[in-house]
Formats: sequence, structure tokens, C-alpha cells
Amino acid sequence: MCEYSHAMGNSNGTLKEYWDAIHSLPGLQGGFIWEFWDHGIEQTLADGTKRSAYGGDFGETRHDGNFVCDGMVFPDRTPKPAMHEFKAIAAPVAFTSTKAATGNFTITNRQFFKDLAGFGCTWTITRDGEVIDSGTLKLPNVAPQKSAKVRIASKFLAKIDGPGERFITFSLFNLHRTDWAPAGHEVAWNQFALPSRKETIAAAKSNELFEVAVDEAGEIQIPFAVFSPVPSLWRAPTDNDRIGRFTLKWEQYGVRDLERTDCTITESAKSYKVVSEWQTSTGYKIKQVQLVTPVKDGYSVKETITVPKQFEDLARVGINFEIDGSLSNYTYFGIGSHENYPDRKIGRVHKWVSTVADQYVPYVRPQENGGHAGVRWFALTDNAGHGVRIDLSKPCQVSATPFRASQLADATHDVELVPTGNTIVHIDAAHRGVGTASCGPDTLPQYRVSGGTYSFSWTVRSI
Repeated sequence: MCEYSHAMGNSNGTLKEYWDAIHSLPGLQGGFIWEFWDHGIEQTLADGTKRSAYGGDFGETRHDGNFVCDGMVFPDRTPKPAMHEFKAIAAPVAFTSTKAATGNFTITNRQFFKDLAGFGCTWTITRDGEVIDSGTLKLPNVAPQKSAKVRIASKFLAKIDGPGERFITFSLFNLHRTDWAPAGHEVAWNQFALPSRKETIAAAKSNELFEVAVDEAGEIQIPFAVFSPVPSLWRAPTDNDRIGRFTLKWEQYGVRDLERTDCTITESAKSYKVVSEWQTSTGYKIKQVQLVTPVKDGYSVKETITVPKQFEDLARVGINFEIDGSLSNYTYFGIGSHENYPDRKIGRVHKWVSTVADQYVPYVRPQENGGHAGVRWFALTDNAGHGVRIDLSKPCQVSATPFRASQLADATHDVELVPTGNTIVHIDAAHRGVGTASCGPDTLPQYRVSGGTYSFSWTVRSI
């Protein structure tokens, strides 16, 4: 536990599992993450560009490359996304409930020496990310390492007042300025799901968008798309992927580059069925079946991707497409607002409003970044609010960023990257955890992706 998690690049997977053990077992009292900050030295290149330099950037031949960039904060001391995960884990207060809809909660003071006198607390109830009720909770004076019962009174706790996913979220904050944070700074939060009714998209016999959903080549035509969806089984390697040598398997599988070798289209008045065969660069076959049916103002695609069973360890299984870069505004309903991955996804389910540019996370050595777990739907729009919305049949890992995976993989420093001008979208039915294997253990088995058949549906509508 003196170095149980290594913070190199997009890392620090399975922190939650460690701390579930630490909180539940009296013989464990914590551990040390290696380390606090990336040791990138600011270097000015001949053209005036400034970058964070690492081993080999000063002409030396004996070095450890970017192995010095292994902190929870960047060289400029801004926090990496993993810091949000650990902040939630290290929260001084925790709320629990066996049935949140009753309004009954237990608040536990995890501190060892102080009561809760220095904190304030608010709560909000949201439906699809919109606040429908809120209030202030008067905190009981809970002694260190003790718990107390609290109750929230709101008619919206159990009442399902319309379709949409509902949550109650608590936010604990400093009442007064401290040496390390201003008054009002949030120090803890907890979120609980409430009874909800799923929002459904009405079926339709046909519409203009459905009529042109599939072209003669069998490619799905998404509004504003520059490149149509293709299967995606590879990601720009993280530091953990490279140093843990998982990339050797991906090279053996040949999944970085896929080529479609066969396609058949079956068309009826109610659907298109596109069956495609893809081949990896080393000769493995991938089967993709897309069933396209109309819905109100758009169409739905049932996606089934079958990959060889001998693929023991993949980066992802999903689809990848590109949207016109003028749709630069990004709204999503899922886990956020910081970047997160299947084994590092402590975050609030909410409707988050951002930009495509702000989704990029500038790891010193470029790698997979900007993903969000548990995404229910997302929208890409221009400044006038026009664009496309995609709803998912189940929560998926989604990213919408300015850079292709190949760009990230081939660059050695973040300043080398030039945006494509498009928005690169990934929707993954499964995505590998990030783990911490550059100097520590890999992710847990449940966060790895193997061969088999993966299915999900995505629905496209113009907005």
C-alpha cells in the first residue's frame, strides 16, 4: 500500500475497490498514490512553442521517457480527472440510504477528530438533469466516526411526475474559509437514484430522415456527419496500456485498422438491414449487423458486433464516426463533469453542458482521453442550437473530442496535436478500464473486454 496506485497519464483505475476494503476492514488505514504531480519541465522549442519536456527531450540517451509524468496533477498543478475520483473517495462525510424515496438517510462523519460544525449542506432533486426541487439540510452535530439519521421532506422523492431519470444529490460545503479552500467550497457529495419512468421515443412508419438513413454502400447517414459509423475495437494507448504491454495483443489482433470486405443490404418499407464483414490488418474477421428502423423525427439503429472469441483483451467494442466541427457544443446526460472510465467513474449523473474542445484532456504524452461512462444521450449543436441528438438504449461509454485516436497514438507531446476540424465520436458497448499497470496492478477482470457478441441501440434525431 506504499504505492498502491500509479498516476501516470490516464490512470488510477479501481481506486474505489481499494477504498471499499480500507473503509470496511479495521486493519487497513489507507495508502499512498504515486505521486502528486507530473515532473514535466517547461521547454521552449525553436519555433517558440512551449511544452512539458520529459526524458530524451534534452538530447540525453539514458532516460525513462515520460515515466516522470506520473502525478495526480499536471506540471502546472491543475488537477487531472483522477483527482475528482479521489476527492469523492476521501470525502469527510458520507450519506447512505436503503431507500432514498422515503427521504430517510444516514450521515456518517468519517473524520477522526472533528464534528460537522464547519459544514453546510444542500440537496437537489433532478429529472433528466433539470432541478425540480431543492433545499437546505440542517446538519446534526455528528461526532467523529459516528452516524446520525436525517430526513428530507419533498413530494418529489417518491412521486413520478413525468418521464425521465430522477436523482437526489447532496452537496456538503465549507461554511468558512480554510487555509486550503474558500467558503462555499464543496468537500463532499452523494447521489441516489429515485423512482423513475423511462422516456420512450415514439415509433413511426417513416420520415424523411429514415428514407435516407442508409446509402447504396450500406453506410449509415447521420445528419452533419463527415464520416459514417464504423466498428471500433482500439484506442490510443494509455501509458498503462503501453507499459503494461497490452498493446502487443492489439497489434497481434490487428484491430487498429479495420477494412470492410463484404456488405449486404436488405430493404423493406419498415427497415434496412445492413450486414457487414470487417477484417483486421492481421486477417481476423469481425461481423457487424445494423437494423435501422424509423422513429418519430429520426431512426434507430440496433447494433450487433461479433468479435473473435480468441480476442482475450480489447480496448473497446463500439462504433466511431465523425461530425462536422461546426457542431462544437456538446451536451450529454451521463456521469461527469470530469473525464471518467469504467473502473474510475465516481461522478454525478446529470445533464452536462460543455464544448467539444473542452473534452480534450492534455496528458503530457497524448493518449485515450475525454470519455464518459454511463451516458444515456448526447447532443452536438452549432451556436444556433441546430445539430443532432443521439439516445442510447443503455448507458454507454461515450467520447466526443477534436482528435482521432490515431493522432493521439502517434504524438509524443500534447503540443504536437492539431484538431482535425471534425468532432470524433465514440460510442462503446464495452470499454476497457484504465487500471494502473505502468507501475502497479492492471484493472480488475470485470473491467476487461474480451471476444464475443455485443449489442446496443442508438437513435438519431435532428434538433
